[in-house]
Amino acid sequence: MKRIYPFPKTLAGELLKSFIIEDEGYGDITSEILIPDEKQAQARLFTREDCVLSGAVLISDIFQSLGCEVILKANDGDRLVKNQDIALIYGSMKNILLRERLALNLLARMCGIATKTASFVQQVPKDSKTVIAATRKTTPGMRLFEKYAVTCGGGDTHRLRLDDMVLLKDNHRVLFTSITTAIEQLKKHLSFSKKIEVEVEDYDTMLEAAKAGADIIMLDNMSPKEVAKAIEILEKNKLRNRVILELSGGINKENIVQYAKLGADIISSGALTHSFKSIDLSLDIIK
Repeated sequence: MKRIYPFPKTLAGELLKSFIIEDEGYGDITSEILIPDEKQAQARLFTREDCVLSGAVLISDIFQSLGCEVILKANDGDRLVKNQDIALIYGSMKNILLRERLALNLLARMCGIATKTASFVQQVPKDSKTVIAATRKTTPGMRLFEKYAVTCGGGDTHRLRLDDMVLLKDNHRVLFTSITTAIEQLKKHLSFSKKIEVEVEDYDTMLEAAKAGADIIMLDNMSPKEVAKAIEILEKNKLRNRVILELSGGINKENIVQYAKLGADIISSGALTHSFKSIDLSLDIIK
């Protein structure tokens, strides 16, 4: 099932403005000296390797504000092959080159995340309900784009911000004698619209969280064998269907198949947004 993530164009536009200011300064002195103002050009933006596309939604905003025409040749979420065109760009040669690096930097990262996410999603059995999700381990200033890239690869964003939902972790629990007490305190002040997730490391804590009314339980850094036992315990206590079960910690491309077969609802991985390889993209003036 495709994950739905409406792209916030207004917020993206504000972030792009800050990136443009960072990169351009008072302008490109190389182009100002070498290229006549009236010189027009056509450029192709393409991939040098197979990948899943993410960031096409940004290309028009990057170039059209300088009067360039953009024709997209592919859409976000598409699987591209080496040398495939992403977009054709027409306009002032100076202006195309002014925004070349910004476009390539953003799309290379976003395609890298989308491609890595897709490689995780492909490991989930076809008949499984398990969803691959990101975490908040994103680059400051880049979360909007990195989380969107995850969805282009078929994953889920998880929390976008701290105010999306409660995530009760070990550093919160040191203040309370029990998880039950913490959840009771949360429910006194929390809006009905917010879910409560509890991170647990052992079976007793897991059971307490489920009985106390947690909506989501995250099994942190458990082996596949430990996860299987945790699910068995929840089922035995008739609690499995009352909670969303998330697995996180130490899950990678090498072991994800073992975890995906266990029947958890979510597998979350920080690696999607902090350990990806940027895709090799290029922008060439062709005319």
